[in-house]
Amino acid sequence: MTIRWSGCPSDLKRRLRRYAAALSDVVGERHVGIYVHGSVARGCHNPTTSDVDMIVVMRSPCPADRAEQLAALHGRSSLRLDATFVTLHQLGHDEALTPVEFVIKPSGQSKPRLSRGSHGYFLLDRQDAYECSITLAGVPFRNLARAVPWPLLGGCLEDLLPHILPKFKNPALMLCRIAYAFVHREFRSKREAGRWALTAFDDRWRPLIEDALNKYAQGLRDDSGPTEELRGIERHCREIIVQTRDGIPHEALSSPPIASGPGRA
Repeated sequence: MTIRWSGCPSDLKRRLRRYAAALSDVVGERHVGIYVHGSVARGCHNPTTSDVDMIVVMRSPCPADRAEQLAALHGRSSLRLDATFVTLHQLGHDEALTPVEFVIKPSGQSKPRLSRGSHGYFLLDRQDAYECSITLAGVPFRNLARAVPWPLLGGCLEDLLPHILPKFKNPALMLCRIAYAFVHREFRSKREAGRWALTAFDDRWRPLIEDALNKYAQGLRDDSGPTEELRGIERHCREIIVQTRDGIPHEALSSPPIASGPGRA
């Protein structure tokens, strides 16, 4: 589904449109579409802690000098951009290790990180944008990409699991997102998945999830490291994943999916 701009602050809209126009000038005739997904599209972006997730689709590969210009454009932007640049051909690859043109990530320094090659988790980004994205330029993302087959998507999510506790901010909510995806075969935001888990998970995890939701709402990072509580909820999520995959009854499997809210089409 493509999300309207409702819920996105006017200042963020303005900066995104300005950035998209400048990016289109650099990419030139290769440009096909620019898409924002993740927290901005799902209506829960926090300017303090959230990156702006973006996919840029091009007709043909981008020369090295243009890639450097794009990295410089990233560096001048006030947005925390995490952008993947792909060609139309690469967008059609159903491979866990997806070839991409390059990825530009915020580095916390004046110059962002630019890396070329394969992207181990691009299928997750592609599916996220397929389900929920804002079109900054070009045709809707669904006109260009298809849904990622679930076996591939589930494999990517399982590969991601070992990295959640040591590397991710808001790890408890990220684990809820993964569990929700396995149960309902679709993605939801951290906030939505956390609220779902309050009723879908065992009651013993309610205080941890409520605390994570409160910190997320306040824009606080929850990166205290892999505590015993977090290890426990990780094990619980793994149980849900295994039982979902093997068809073993689990209370989370009977929890209803989150209804689509207004403004979604």
